[in-house]
Amino acid sequence: METSTPRVGRRRRAPAAGYEESVRQTPDPPIYKALLTRWEEDGRTVPGQRDPEWSRIASSPIWPTGPLFGGG
Repeated sequence: METSTPRVGRRRRAPAAGYEESVRQTPDPPIYKALLTRWEEDGRTVPGQRDPEWSRIASSPIWPTGPLFGGG
């Protein structure tokens, strides 16, 4: 059945005042904690911590400079 009004998609209702979704926080299993500890010891990036290599790359100039690239 077709109607004359166009459909634009579903819309979510706003939550009722004072209502908050609860997300159950469960502790990490011991094997996961051991893996994260191992990664940290190896100098790897782990969830929840900054990645120093990415920070260095992201803060680098867009265009390379220096004698190899014809810059100063």
